[in-house]
Amino acid sequence: MAAGNAVLTRERIIGDIAEILDLHDTEITDETNVLDIGLDSVRLMSLIERWRAAGAVHADLVVLASDPVVGSWIRELTEAAGNAR
Repeated sequence: MAAGNAVLTRERIIGDIAEILDLHDTEITDETNVLDIGLDSVRLMSLIERWRAAGAVHADLVVLASDPVVGSWIRELTEAAGNAR
């Protein structure tokens, strides 16, 4: 799948965060601060690598770490995918 066609959806992003933190996806909302629910830098890097492997080459550690709110990540990751096309 080409990078521009790889789509990270809201559900995929929340599901991946929930999986890496061993939470149910219903425990995570757009307002959730990932630092408050236990995401650390090692797990953040794991998520970024997972998303890059799925084609989200625009996933950036500094950008995501600077605004650790799920809704911001969804906007960043899904809008960047749309712009990459």
